[in-house]
Order: sequence, then structure tokens, then C-alpha cells
Amino acid sequence: MTEERAKKDALRSAERVSGLLVDSVNMGVEECFVNEKHIEAETRAMLRTVAQYSRQMNRWLAASHALNSVLKVDFRSLH
Repeated sequence: MTEERAKKDALRSAERVSGLLVDSVNMGVEECFVNEKHIEAETRAMLRTVAQYSRQMNRWLAASHALNSVLKVDFRSLH
């Protein structure tokens, strides 16, 4: 009977270790998914900011080109 009990104890211990290992891996995987979601959200926010800066830069470039054109016309009329 002692041998049978030792087998059951060993089996319970193996099941417990297996369960703990699975839980540990699952927690790591869950943490990876959470991190991935945060990274995706930050990436989308950064892309929106880049698009906004790009639009602003295009407006500044257009204003700069318009100013250059006006200055060239005025400068030519002086000569």
C-alpha cells in the first residue's frame, strides 16, 4: 500500500508542477498580449501625431513658398 500511496503522491506532485508551469507560461503570454495592445495603441497615437505634423509642415512650406514668390516679384519690380 505504501508503494501505491507514493505513486499517487508523485502523480499529484507532477500534476501540481505541471499546473504551475502552465500558469506561469500563460501569465507570460498574457503579459505579452497586454504589452502588444499598449504598443499598438501608442503606435496609432504616434502615427496620428506624425500625420498632424506633416499637415502642419505642408502648410508652413506653402506659406514659405508664397512668401518667397511675393518677395521675388517685389524684388524684381525694384530693378
